[in-house]
Amino acid sequence: MPFPASWIEKRLCHARRENRLAHAYLLVGDDLEQLRVLFLRLANQLLGAAADGHPDLHLIQPESKSRRLTVEQIRHLEQQLQLKARQAGLKVAGIIAADRMCMGSAEAANAFLKTLEEPPAHTVIFLLTDRLEQLLPTIRSRCLVLPIETDQPASPSAAEALPEWAANWLNVKGAPADQAYRRAGRLSAHWKKLREQIESRAEAKATDDDDALPALVEAEFLLARDHSIRALILGAWRHGDRAAATAIVSGLEDLRHALSRNIEQNLALERACLKIAGLIEER
Repeated sequence: MPFPASWIEKRLCHARRENRLAHAYLLVGDDLEQLRVLFLRLANQLLGAAADGHPDLHLIQPESKSRRLTVEQIRHLEQQLQLKARQAGLKVAGIIAADRMCMGSAEAANAFLKTLEEPPAHTVIFLLTDRLEQLLPTIRSRCLVLPIETDQPASPSAAEALPEWAANWLNVKGAPADQAYRRAGRLSAHWKKLREQIESRAEAKATDDDDALPALVEAEFLLARDHSIRALILGAWRHGDRAAATAIVSGLEDLRHALSRNIEQNLALERACLKIAGLIEER
C-alpha cells in the first residue's frame, strides 16, 4: 500500500531535523502531475521558502521531440549541483519523468549514476516516475523508493497481499532482545536466499565471456533487497497497531538509509532490529 503524501512530508521533516536525509528519493505513483506537486511541497519544506524560482532548486524534465531526458540535461544538472548553495544551505534537485533518461541506450541514466553513487555535499535529489519498471535497476537501487498514494486506491485483494516471509518477520514474538535477534537472522537469511536465486538465474543465462555478470547480479540483488524492506514497511502499516508500525517503519527507514550509505549489511541490519525492539534510543 502506498504512503499518503502527508506521511512523506512528515517523515522528511523529521529526517531534516535529525540531519538524516537520504541523498536520493524516488517518488513513484500513477499520476506524474501529483508527484510533481508533492515534490514542490517537499522542496518548499527543505528550502524553507517557496521553491518556484528559488536559486537552490534545480529541475529538469523531458524537453526534446522524443520526450527523452538527454545526457546534456543531466550533465548541466550535475554541474549545477557541484556549486555551493546560494541561500538555503541545501540544494534540491528534481528529475521529472526520470524513466525517460533510460530510453534507448540509457546514456543519460549511465551519466547520472556517478552523481547517485557520489552525491555532492548538501544536496537532496528527487526522481519522479510513473513507470518504475522502466528505470534501470542500478538507478533504483541507489534511491530510497517511496510509493505515493494517489486518488485511485489499490484493490482490496492487492492491499491484503503479504509474502509469507514478511508476515513471519513482522509477527516475531518474545522478549525485546529475542525479537531483535530473530528479526535480524530472518531478514539476513531471506537476503541470502534472494542473492542465491539471482546468481542461479544469471549463471543459467551467462556466456563464457560475460565479464559484466557480477555487476549485474549485484545490481539486481540491491534492488531486490530494497524491495524486501519496502514490503516490510508496507506490511507493518497494514497489519498491526499504529504504535508498533511506527517503531518498525522508523527502524526500517534507518536500515535503508544506512544501506544507501554503504554501511556493512549485517551491522546495519543488527542496529535496525535493536532499534525496532526499543533497545536503542532514537538519536
